[in-house]
Amino acid sequence: MVPDVVIVGGGPVGLAAAIAARLSGFDVLLADRSRPPIDKPCGEGVMPEGVSALRLLGVPVDDGTLPFRGIRFTEASYAAQACFPEVSGYGVGIRGLKLHHLLAARAAEIGVVTRWGEPVTRVSNAGVEIAGRNLPCRWIVGADGRESCVRRWAGFRPLSNARRRVGFRQHFRLRPWTDFVEVHWHNLGQAVVTATASDEVCVSVFMKEPVIPMAKLIDHFPEISGRLNGTHPTSAVRGSISGSSSIRTVVRDRVALIGDASGSVDALTGEGLSMGFQQPLALAEAFAKDDLSHYEVAHLRIGRMPLRMARLMLFVGARGWLRRRVLHALAAESPMFGLMLGAHVGAWSPTAIRPRVLAGFVRDLLALNPLENQKFV
Repeated sequence: MVPDVVIVGGGPVGLAAAIAARLSGFDVLLADRSRPPIDKPCGEGVMPEGVSALRLLGVPVDDGTLPFRGIRFTEASYAAQACFPEVSGYGVGIRGLKLHHLLAARAAEIGVVTRWGEPVTRVSNAGVEIAGRNLPCRWIVGADGRESCVRRWAGFRPLSNARRRVGFRQHFRLRPWTDFVEVHWHNLGQAVVTATASDEVCVSVFMKEPVIPMAKLIDHFPEISGRLNGTHPTSAVRGSISGSSSIRTVVRDRVALIGDASGSVDALTGEGLSMGFQQPLALAEAFAKDDLSHYEVAHLRIGRMPLRMARLMLFVGARGWLRRRVLHALAAESPMFGLMLGAHVGAWSPTAIRPRVLAGFVRDLLALNPLENQKFV
C-alpha cells in the first residue's frame, strides 16, 4: 500500500491525526518505534473542547471515564471554583493507558495501518524511511513530540521555549472527593488533582526544578497530603518537561507538525491534550482542501488562548502577593472566574467579561487586607 498520509508518532495526538485523516477518506499509515501500550506522563485530564473533538473522531471517551465539571483553585484557607459553561460540556479524567487503548482501537476499526515497533529514520521529498526502507506518500505528519526528529529532518526552525518546568505524576487508590479538577498553589509550584476513576486520583506536581522527591513535594500541600494519608499509590512516579513553546510555522512543503512537535503550553493550563485533539480535525480539513495553509491558520487559532492563559497563570503564580490577591478576588467575585474559564475553553470571547464584573474583580483585588497574607505560609 502507498498511503496518502504517513503519521510519524503513535502517541494520543498521532493516533487522533491518523483517525481524522482516515475519516476524511485518506489511506493512512502510522509508524512508531514503541509498541502499545504507550503511557505518556501527562496529567490525565481532557478539557471540554478536547472531549468534543474526541467525540467527533468517534472515540468512546465517555465510556468508563470520570467527568469533571470545573476547576478549583486553592491555597491555605482560600478557594475559588467555577464550572465550565453549559455550552462547552464537561472534561474527563482518564488514565493515559486507557486513552491510548481507545484511540488505537478506533484507528484499527476504521482501517488505519499501524507499524508499531518500526522507527522512522528519515523524511524527504521521496517520502519516509521506515526501518531502512523508503515509503512514498502524499503528506507527512510529525507527531513525534517535543524533541521531534521530523521537525529537524524537514528543516523547520527550532522551537522557541519559555522557561521550562518539571512535572511529576502519580496515582493513588482513593475515592475522589470532588468533581472539580483542583489546582493547589504554593511558592514552589502547583499540585493538580484529577479523578481518573471512581476509586483513583492522579496527583501532578509542577515546579521549576526537581529538587525533592514526589512524596516530599506533596507534603507542601497539606490538603492533599492529609487526604492521601494511609492510601497506596497505584502507579510509579513519572516525570516530564513542562513549558510553553512555539514555532514560526507548522507547515513546510508537504510536512505538517502536530501536538508537542508543533509547540506546547505549560501543563498547568490543562490544555495540552485538548489542543492535540483539536489540531487533527483542522489538519484533515486541510488535507481535504489540498492546502496545508488552512491548517497553519487553524493551528494558530487553537493555541492562541491557551498560550495567553499559560503566561498569565505563571506570571501570577510566581508572585505570592499577587497570587493571594487574585485568589481572594476570584473567590469574592465568582462570576469573574466563570467568565475567565469560559474564555479559556473557547466557549466565548474574553470580551464577554462585562465591565461591571471586571470592576468588581479589580475592587476585590485591591481590597485585600495585608494582614490576610499571614494566612499563607
